[in-house]
Amino acid sequence: MTQSLGLSLWLLRIPEVKATIGLNLINLSIALFMQPFGVLFGFFIAPQVIQKIGNNKSCLYFGSIFISTFILIPIAETFFFLAAVLFISGLVCAGAEVSMNSFAAQMEKDLKIRMMSRFHAFWSIGALISGGLVTLMSVLKVSFFVQQCLIIPILLILVIIAARSLPSYGMLNKETNPKPLSRFIPPLSLIILCIMPFGALLLEGALMEWTAVFKRDYQDLPQMTVGIIFCSFALTMTLFRFYGDQIIDRFGINKTIILSIGFSFFGMLIYAQNNTPALSIIGAGLVGAGIANIYPITMTLAASLSDTKEKNVATVAFVSFTSFLIGAPLIGFMGEYLGLEVALSLIAPTSLFPLLYLLHSKRKN
Repeated sequence: MTQSLGLSLWLLRIPEVKATIGLNLINLSIALFMQPFGVLFGFFIAPQVIQKIGNNKSCLYFGSIFISTFILIPIAETFFFLAAVLFISGLVCAGAEVSMNSFAAQMEKDLKIRMMSRFHAFWSIGALISGGLVTLMSVLKVSFFVQQCLIIPILLILVIIAARSLPSYGMLNKETNPKPLSRFIPPLSLIILCIMPFGALLLEGALMEWTAVFKRDYQDLPQMTVGIIFCSFALTMTLFRFYGDQIIDRFGINKTIILSIGFSFFGMLIYAQNNTPALSIIGAGLVGAGIANIYPITMTLAASLSDTKEKNVATVAFVSFTSFLIGAPLIGFMGEYLGLEVALSLIAPTSLFPLLYLLHSKRKN
């Protein structure tokens, strides 16, 4: 939750940073690109680091550094400084991401209770709280720098307390002796799982990173309305993740995926093609509900495969997070030449990617 709190504190302030530095859509896209670029580098080294220091210290060290980087963004006066800060934040985010998902998978196994969606719900709760805080700060005319100085130290203390309260797990599984080709040819099941959350993460990144610019700068909606749109997205994502485990238990994974695809696909089209507050709120809410459980389901399925949990989780996270890597510049470049309405509409079909898993599982059965 603290990760999303720290990240979301600046997402609704992106238009201010954009204006302060004088960035156009393409420059902003490249700057946003640096954070997932750092994440991808981090995924290469995260499993090895976790093996040496353990999941607990990984969450403590990487989580603390990640939160601390966001106090530097308000003082960014150049494109290069902003890009460097975002790259570092992405680099350290990867270690915490792998450790937390591994913790969640192991707790599910130990307690024999489906909990992955509820764990990820706390990410959404953090985004929801930040959305409300930033909207309030903007209405009260509190500067971005003062906002960060007030909130980041509190988040840092929460990270330290939370990390020190985690159960003691080391590397959760010992490496089995893999077949020689397994290093070069991952199993088809793992490849499918890598593709499965691609669209959900792309849509999540689009609404989190582009809502402020799209709805405020390009559709001229008031700051308060933009905050409500963002909170609508975060609220439905929170609720559907918090109750996601019960939804999955009741309807099963396959039906949950089908419902998620429908909500996210049509929600994204409504969000992108309308500039009215009511429809924008409804569209954002549908997207939040649709994408909520795709990534948690994928993490559970990846952790259930053979071999080392951390490596499976890291592999899926590495490949699926490339949606963030291509998403920020892709939306920005398309938006510059086609308009953000068209750019955001064109990514809606990526929400259909989980159909590949459904087809694969049907063939296996």
